[in-house]
Amino acid sequence: MNLRTAILLPVLWTIGTNAAAIRPVFDHATSDNRITNGTVVKEGDAPFLVKLIFVNGDRYSLCGGTIIDDSTVVTAGHCVHDRSNGQVRSPDDTYIFYGSNQASNTKYFQPTEVILHPEYNPQDFRNDIAVLRFPAINFTPRMVEPIPIYNKDMKPKQAMEIYGWGTTRSHGTSSDNPLSLLTQTVYISEPQACQVIEPRYSSANGMQICTDANYSVGVDACQGDSGTGSTIKDGDKEYFVGLVSYGTNRYGEATCGEAGSFGMYTHVTYYLPWIKSLGGTYTLGPAGTQPSH
Repeated sequence: MNLRTAILLPVLWTIGTNAAAIRPVFDHATSDNRITNGTVVKEGDAPFLVKLIFVNGDRYSLCGGTIIDDSTVVTAGHCVHDRSNGQVRSPDDTYIFYGSNQASNTKYFQPTEVILHPEYNPQDFRNDIAVLRFPAINFTPRMVEPIPIYNKDMKPKQAMEIYGWGTTRSHGTSSDNPLSLLTQTVYISEPQACQVIEPRYSSANGMQICTDANYSVGVDACQGDSGTGSTIKDGDKEYFVGLVSYGTNRYGEATCGEAGSFGMYTHVTYYLPWIKSLGGTYTLGPAGTQPSH
């Protein structure tokens, strides 16, 4: 699945007079390949994921988010940060789509609060996390459910599941978007390898999780997948662990799964104290050692 640009910016498209009239801002050539080596997520699986649409005049951008309780969605900070004016996007311009892995079957509502991490840095994407809050909703079990947050240390080469509705190739457009939620597996990088793009990176148990495309060439997140939750499987259960943040190679070029590139994910567990301070609740699991920050 290809999820990003050198900074996994949300994809921006134009909006016509109705939903059927959506046209891409940039008319690149398109491809029938919806996700590189990707798998369509069956209806009812991954019920913790939502699609986020941010409207700005006649344009909109696409991100993903993850439900952690009945009134909280977590997403990437750069999704809610308007780079044109430095402001946080308004709840009035934010739409949360939920209830189905098929784009045409989703319902939507709007948050009452959009909260960007106070130390988010748009230059290097540190603290790339935001919270959307809304009045408690009675979600339909098995179709929409919160997910517990992973509470163990992670190791190099450990598998991580990624998801997304975004484009399926680098610099893709809205016509490259799949109609269904897609998934694939990536693998956590050795720290020394990832330091080529982020010298401060020491392990997957700090602020960020780095994945190495050399372990699964052609598999990655891409534009429009920003903010979507990634998970760790432990036994027969999945646990929320990361948010799609950005992807690049050693030359600083925007990439989606090319050999020699890396994917960077915000490590959600690291930010649990901040999420809790906003009123968010969550479940941890499986039993294990708290990640060393």
